[in-house]
Order: sequence, then structure tokens, then C-alpha cells
Amino acid sequence: MISQSHDNDIEEKSVDTATGEAAPADISETRVKSVFSEIATQYEKFNHVSSFGRDRVWLDRLVELAPVDSKTRMLDVAGGTGEVTFRMCAEKAPESILLTDYTPAMLEVAKKRIDRGDAKGTPVLTKVVDAQDMALADDSFDVVTMAYGIRNMPKRMQALKEILRVLRPGGTAVILEFSTPKNPIVRFFYHGYLRWGIPAWGQHFTGHRDDFVYLAKSIRAFPDQEHFCEMLRTAGFTNVEYHNVTFGVAALYRAQKPVTE
Repeated sequence: MISQSHDNDIEEKSVDTATGEAAPADISETRVKSVFSEIATQYEKFNHVSSFGRDRVWLDRLVELAPVDSKTRMLDVAGGTGEVTFRMCAEKAPESILLTDYTPAMLEVAKKRIDRGDAKGTPVLTKVVDAQDMALADDSFDVVTMAYGIRNMPKRMQALKEILRVLRPGGTAVILEFSTPKNPIVRFFYHGYLRWGIPAWGQHFTGHRDDFVYLAKSIRAFPDQEHFCEMLRTAGFTNVEYHNVTFGVAALYRAQKPVTE
């Protein structure tokens, strides 16, 4: 876990997403694209089994927290195979969704889901986008969602500022990410599961144990709830809040772009 004593200028720098330590961005960016290209076709199944089905509850909570209706223009950042996008289509049917990801292989899976009708009539476009430098217009989305993405970005503060930029004034960001259980007993067993359980599941599903060793390390290295909330505030968001799920194994963050800047 990144020390909370780090000041804000540290957060402006890139980090190795496996350790949280300062490092050139290309180290993590190359690794992330390789890892998620390898696991794209098994990604959703892995999430469900490795979380013992809790991932569906977490996604339900994300949908509940997102202020989406039939007039909402939504951006799904690091949306991968479309778990958030298609859940939102089924539950709230926004006006449109732009589903983006850094890894083309993940979006190929999402496109197949669109073809088979998982968007339920909601217009969904896909686009390969680096969330740290989005070629998207200012003030163009009402809601931005992101699940399990921010911890894989070496330039996290830059990504948060990009999300803020593309949100319209008063718009809302809802982010789901793995986090740090506050209870020391829960935390002890959780970290043990990350060290041994997650790589074992990865080996079972894909045969690529090392990819999931990285994923487990990235979860442990990510800032805790209070620190990430402070990062959101530093990026310029207001009304920042978080909601723990499953004893704080993961957390949902909701924040708004100020109406006037």
C-alpha cells in the first residue's frame, strides 16, 4: 500500500502499478496490455469465480450509485469486455455509452457481446483509448464509470484529471476498485488470498500464473480508501465519497465535477 505520507506532487508522477513506487510509465503500460490481451476471453469468468460471485453484487452497487437515466451520455473508462456497460444497459438504458479500453483484445470480446444483443437497444460504441490521455472533447459526458481500471494506470492523477475534463460540469464519476480491508484479521486473510489464491485461479483459467501474480501485486500496491479519495479531491473533484463492499475488499467511489471551476 502506498504510504499516505506521500505528498500530492508524488501522485503527479508515474508509478510501477505492481509496487506503487515511482517508475517510467512504459513499464506498466507494456505489462498491462500484455496481461489483459492474454486473459481477455476468460476475464469475466475469472472475476466471478475468484470473487466467489461477489463481483456481481459490486457491479449492482456501482449501477445503483451512478445517476444514469434515459438522457445520460455515459463514458465507460477501462471498460474492458463491457461488464459495467452491459449491466448499465440492462438496468438503466442510458441515451448512449462510449465503451473504451487500452487493450484492443478486451474490446473485441465486448464487440461480440454487442453483436449478440447484450446492449439491449442502447447505442454502444467502442474505442481504444488511453485513459491517461483521452482524445475526447471537454464537458462531453454526464457520467463516467470505471471498474478495476485505475490501479493499472501508472499516471493515475493524470487519468483522474482526464476524467474530470471530459465530464460536464455537475457530472459524476463512479469508480469501483479493489481496496484495503480495515479489519486486521480480514486484511491478513485477504492478502494471503491475493498472494496464493489469485495466481492459482489464473493458472486454472488461462495457464498464465505470472499474469495473475501481477494482478494480485497491483491490488496490494493500490492506495487505501482515504488516500484515493484525497487523490480525487486533488484532481479537482468535489463531493467525494466511498462505500466499502465485502468488508472493504473493494470500494466504490463517487465524485462530482464542480459546476463552476
